[in-house]
Amino acid sequence: MEVGGYPQSVSVNTPDLSQRYWYKAVEAVSHNLIALNPRGRGIRVLVIGVGGGTILHLLSRNFPEIKIVGVEIDEEIIKIARQFFELDKISNLEVVMGDGGEYVPAYQGEPFGLVFVDAYLGGNFPLHFEEENFLQQLWRIAHPKGVVAINRTGGFDPRKFRELLGRVFAKVEMVRIPLPGFLGGMGGNSLYLCK
Repeated sequence: MEVGGYPQSVSVNTPDLSQRYWYKAVEAVSHNLIALNPRGRGIRVLVIGVGGGTILHLLSRNFPEIKIVGVEIDEEIIKIARQFFELDKISNLEVVMGDGGEYVPAYQGEPFGLVFVDAYLGGNFPLHFEEENFLQQLWRIAHPKGVVAINRTGGFDPRKFRELLGRVFAKVEMVRIPLPGFLGGMGGNSLYLCK
């Protein structure tokens, strides 16, 4: 699925899936979830930015007992995800239509073992997700032993973003996920793991 020329999701049946961002991102957060519970029992996951659901499928496959809440602002994206990406086959998923920037501050329930921010409008990361107050709210809703993962692509200052994260979180690790194949040197994703 592409929005504005930017890939948002791929089928979990994609032959080179293990070389793609979504697979590598789930690998990067998995050790944190395994530390909480190897099968995911009792772990709640929040994904802001459902897209076609690639991340959701992979998390559900790897941790069959987790409970996932996916927040998506665009109803059309959810329709496409249901029609072409089998979103409704993820039995442990609750989809919430709305802005993650409103959902997070209003949330008062059980903490999330993983909060995964993967929200883009085409190639644009929502600017209000870069605000310190929003990042503090992400930390507030995360389990004390959990992790907040934030996906970023080009068009931002990595040094300033890391400094911002460092003001909110005690530990920040950046995992670089290059594009697959010969495109690897031309860009990719930066996944920030915050605790």
